[in-house]
Amino acid sequence: MDSEKLIIELNYKNQIVDESRQPEPFSSHKMFDLLPETVAGKRTLQILEIHELFKAINYTRTSVGAARLFHSLVNPPESIELIHAKQDSFCEVESNDQLKKAIAQYLEVFRAGENDLFRLINAHLVPIAPYRAFNNAMKSIRKMLKAAEMIPRPETVYLDSLVQSILSFTSSSVNDLASGSRYRTFSGIKSGKSAKFWQAKLKFRSGRISGGVIWPSLPCLYFGSGWLFGFLDPGVAEAFFLITSWIGVLGIMYGGLVKPIFDYETAILPIRKKIVSSNRFASAIEAVAGLDELLSFVGYSKAVPHPTVIPEILNDDTHFFVARDLRNPILAVREENFVGNDVSLEGVRATFVTGPNSGGKTTYCKTIVQSQILGQIGAPVVASYARMNMADRITYQAPAFDSLNDPEGRFGTELKVTRDIFYSVTPKSLTVLDEIAEGTTTHEKMSLSVEIMNGFYASGGNTLLVTHSHELVEEFRVQNKGQYLQVEFQDELPTHKLKEGISCESHALRVAQKIGFSPEDMQRHLKERGYV
Repeated sequence: MDSEKLIIELNYKNQIVDESRQPEPFSSHKMFDLLPETVAGKRTLQILEIHELFKAINYTRTSVGAARLFHSLVNPPESIELIHAKQDSFCEVESNDQLKKAIAQYLEVFRAGENDLFRLINAHLVPIAPYRAFNNAMKSIRKMLKAAEMIPRPETVYLDSLVQSILSFTSSSVNDLASGSRYRTFSGIKSGKSAKFWQAKLKFRSGRISGGVIWPSLPCLYFGSGWLFGFLDPGVAEAFFLITSWIGVLGIMYGGLVKPIFDYETAILPIRKKIVSSNRFASAIEAVAGLDELLSFVGYSKAVPHPTVIPEILNDDTHFFVARDLRNPILAVREENFVGNDVSLEGVRATFVTGPNSGGKTTYCKTIVQSQILGQIGAPVVASYARMNMADRITYQAPAFDSLNDPEGRFGTELKVTRDIFYSVTPKSLTVLDEIAEGTTTHEKMSLSVEIMNGFYASGGNTLLVTHSHELVEEFRVQNKGQYLQVEFQDELPTHKLKEGISCESHALRVAQKIGFSPEDMQRHLKERGYV
């Protein structure tokens, strides 16, 4: 499939149109199954809650825009030139209210006819009654092009290319079929501009009324009027009326049954095929989706009650990520008091994150990876400052529960995942490991974990390890490898900030008390039941 047709393909695969002509809303879960793995694997994306991230930043107005946005999240572009171009266009839209308003109005026009357009593209038409849906789709294309002329000429290259892609469809032969007359010829359906005047052709009228319906009814109408009003001999008029009435009935049957099916097969489906196979049409729809994606970035930036910034992105040989006041892009939308963290993953290779559960370790790591994805699609991140390098591989490993289908058990299954990650990383990779070598003895876990982390450290990429094993982290502190972060506590409660250091306390008793499963809770339960 051509790349410029991807969004249109994914969008209409996501829509199921019923008889009420209302398509289902865009489904990121359906689209997720259709997309291939690229920079990030699907297990990583699921751990990162990619569907929730999409919901958080999705301020698109159209289905194609939503499809484009989700596609970008799952498949971040690997071209830094494209990322920089999208960033420039975001800044232009954000700072130019007139342009932003014009694009928003354009997207509303497109959305009004989008269902009709994709109804035709999906071939969700009733062959015996195809005209209304077909005419609405053609009208949608004409409105899409006319409305684009009202968008002011953008200054940035990426944004201008989107607008020009839409406008360039105006001069295409497919648009001629949508906006002008259409003829059936021996070489297929043609527009009035492309059909030569000497060609044998039959005009396609997108409605039940045509010459084939009207002409057979005229003799019946003439003799019936003569019989009724007396300007013809009554006997002759009655005889001819009865004869011609059958011809009129045939004309009505032709217009009500034969013509729609004939037109559907010989004109409407061929026109649909030309539209779907047109690169210029696909590019125009892709451009509409691109406009909607950019405006969605702006909408998200305005909706977050915290500072957002377009990160500085480089494409050096090794990965780095630096940010100030970085907040989780999902949680920050709905939590005004969400705590931000400073992040410095530059030249450290390995970052060890320690501390108790519910202290913010996982959120900290997910925030970094989710922000990496946002930055790599040209979107703003929730921070006061951010700078990052392109990542060629983004991976997040979290423990999985045992399954009857896992012959190696938890240890072997998770070790295979770690193995596959290790063999795929490069100096430009960003990797998060949430505990490793689980499911074996403490001594073996310690020994193997040290070897694994030494391997990731030698690879030169950025690796974050979330662990409760302060002994493991001490091994690397002695070797002076990496950096060491721990959850900060005040008055026995986590502040959800991370600071330098290694946490040697698990705070397990605090967690047990919080959930009502401390030793005191258990003793009280046993006494209440009379067991002790």
